[in-house]
Amino acid sequence: MRKDKYLKYIPTYCLKSVLDVDYNKLYELGKRIILTDLDNTLISYNYNYATKELICLNDLLREKGFKIFIVSNNNEKRIVKFMETFKIDGYLIKAGKPSAKKINMFINKNNFSKNEIIFIGDQLVTDIAGANNVGIDSILVSTIDVNSQKWYTKINRMREARIIKNISKINFKKACEIYETVKRGTENE
Repeated sequence: MRKDKYLKYIPTYCLKSVLDVDYNKLYELGKRIILTDLDNTLISYNYNYATKELICLNDLLREKGFKIFIVSNNNEKRIVKFMETFKIDGYLIKAGKPSAKKINMFINKNNFSKNEIIFIGDQLVTDIAGANNVGIDSILVSTIDVNSQKWYTKINRMREARIIKNISKINFKKACEIYETVKRGTENE
């Protein structure tokens, strides 16, 4: 087994939700650009609009000086609907995560420095692997609602157990953090 094959699934940080992120610390570290997944990271697949807590977070982040972009494998219609309640600076649809190609093109088009970017997502296989393939820091958050996941996401979730097992051979402590984050997302099943 090539252990380095699983490094791309290791997030920089693991947290319960986007509401638990220490954005002040990220700002101190030079992060100014938030690339975030939409589905089950910010809102459930069953909802189109931001919660009150998410709207408050959005206001605070924008006041602090963060630029927020959605990077999703989903379609434009869903993101535009979400934007009615959540202000963003732009988006990338049909991103092809975990492939780096479109994300890198998006980063280059917007003249971002990779050091100033943090990527937030709820899936190891798409979001975290995508961030690592691009070479940017990432935050794994617990999925909001596993019951609303699409069939293809359920397949990715089945792969996560094997991935975490292999990560434990590289970095046991990080594997435990990842496991706890993933597990929290399944507690509502």
